[in-house]
Amino acid sequence: MKRKNAAALLLALAAASLMAAPVFADQLEDIREAGEIRVGVEGTFAPFTYHGEDGALTGFDVEVAQILAEKLGVKASFTESDWDSLLAAVDSGRLDTVINDVGITEKRQEKYDFSDPYFYSPRQITVAADNEDITSLDDLDGKKVATTITNSFVETLEELGATVVPISTSEEAASLVTSGRADFCLFDPAVMGAYLAAHPEAELKVAFIIPDTDELIGVPVRKGETALLGEINKGLQEMREDGTLLALSEKYFGGDYTIPSSEKNADEETTE
Repeated sequence: MKRKNAAALLLALAAASLMAAPVFADQLEDIREAGEIRVGVEGTFAPFTYHGEDGALTGFDVEVAQILAEKLGVKASFTESDWDSLLAAVDSGRLDTVINDVGITEKRQEKYDFSDPYFYSPRQITVAADNEDITSLDDLDGKKVATTITNSFVETLEELGATVVPISTSEEAASLVTSGRADFCLFDPAVMGAYLAAHPEAELKVAFIIPDTDELIGVPVRKGETALLGEINKGLQEMREDGTLLALSEKYFGGDYTIPSSEKNADEETTE
């Protein structure tokens, strides 16, 4: 009797856990039936996702999301939240994806399937304008870095001896560095250019670019959603072929970040 009772209890617990877990059907079909794709963004991360002078949500990734949605035959419905909660909303089913400068990492690929990269961002160390102490990776030992705790390069920085000072926005990162509360931050060329354009008085400079460290940016979806992923990749490829992706990159970043920096350098050398 005890064994039967124990078995019944285990079955009941298993059934309860299945009922509690989110159940997902074909996500692409659900999106098209709903007429919208639910996209998570920060809304404070210019020039990827931010609010313009008129208050409207805009940015490189906002336009990418809107065009992808159009290609899916639906509209993009945006939800703004802190970065650290966005992917969790995909896990729970509250969002379909996050299009907000999401780096493709091995750890994230264990949990999500990613589209082909549509943006390439080389890493660079940004410091206060009067900082002469940081000129190479060896100089990061014992220094403080202002970055999000989910930054895909955090583990490497910690291995180099840096200590993370957690932040939520690029504005906060810059403030910590210029005030001396952090020694450096990781502003890629695109974010650096946009920040200096908005804050020409900011006393920041690039200490050095970390070689061979392009961060690949993609669109994450839940594991196994092959139909949705296929349509997203198809849409991105069409945007690449018709020049839309390049035009958006030049509009928001003043240059082409849609190809690896190694290819860009090779093209520049060939031209010269």
